[in-house]
Amino acid sequence: MGMDGLRDLGFFTQRLLGGRRGQAEELGGVAVSWWRRHQLSRRGVEITLGVLWLVDGALQFQPSMFTRGFFVDTLGMANMGLPGPVATVEYALTSMLAAHPAVWNPLFASLQVALGVGLLWRRTARLALGLSILWALAVWVVGEGFGGLFMGGTSLLTGAPGAALLYALIAIALWPRRDRSARSGQSIADGGLLGGTVARWSWLVLWIGTAALELEPASHVPGAQLTNAGEDEPAVVAAVNHAVGGLFTGRGILFAVVFGLLQIAIGMGVLAQRTRRWALSAGIGLALATGILGQDLGGLLTGHATDPGTGPLLVLFALTLWPREATEKAGGAPTGSGAARATRALSWGSDRAWAGARL
Repeated sequence: MGMDGLRDLGFFTQRLLGGRRGQAEELGGVAVSWWRRHQLSRRGVEITLGVLWLVDGALQFQPSMFTRGFFVDTLGMANMGLPGPVATVEYALTSMLAAHPAVWNPLFASLQVALGVGLLWRRTARLALGLSILWALAVWVVGEGFGGLFMGGTSLLTGAPGAALLYALIAIALWPRRDRSARSGQSIADGGLLGGTVARWSWLVLWIGTAALELEPASHVPGAQLTNAGEDEPAVVAAVNHAVGGLFTGRGILFAVVFGLLQIAIGMGVLAQRTRRWALSAGIGLALATGILGQDLGGLLTGHATDPGTGPLLVLFALTLWPREATEKAGGAPTGSGAARATRALSWGSDRAWAGARL
């Protein structure tokens, strides 16, 4: 609902209450206060995170996940490029899990479903949030091999820095601080464990890090990366991947330079208040583009996807940093310029209705 909607609210409430202007404005003011409090809330982001965990759990129950090949292929890919001692531990874990996939897989799937349900229910949300951090970090290290950062060719386009790391980062940003006054800060992250400043610097490090990956020669083949994303996808999706990949074939260096500079701008832009909304908006747009075209939302339609990719999670992280339009006082009324615009909108609607009622 924008300002036009608020004007209509003033008009229709005036009509509904039979021309009683004071009651109309009072009712409209309550609606405006509710809208401002709920347009972007910590609880809303937490519920969305829970839904994503439910999706992950449902994907883990796919038939292909109950096979030895799933663990061997997934963990074998995660093992690529890891340092010697880490690779040894990873190999041992792969052997243990692959030996009994029918035991381990339903356990992992049920855990992720439990995390999702726990986040949806307010009473267990805090416990589920804490457990999700531990599980996500374990998946990032073991299941994703540190997001594939040690493997050549990994980039934002192919899923860096890893969906599991983003799950953990968002959960930490949402973890409520003991200082209740901080929870009414400029963004959702201001009320979280990291605080607004550290959360914004985390955003910067994340995007600068993915930009640095564009320096790798293996990342200079975006055409092939986009085309390969269509493997095992339905024919229509694969055709889109091939078409988009064809647009960037032979333009790898140019793509890497532009793509890298854009990521640097998105990361640095969040530090300044004047450019914060622009940087977050650009980050959301780029996350959706890479998540849909570069990762096909984690290959959801292939039958062996484990998550929706990094796109939705980057969007969710951006929302935790998004500046609130106005800060509410204890009474719940919007303040500042946002409140002034809302009041003018309601007044305009009520004036219009008042004039109409007198005719």
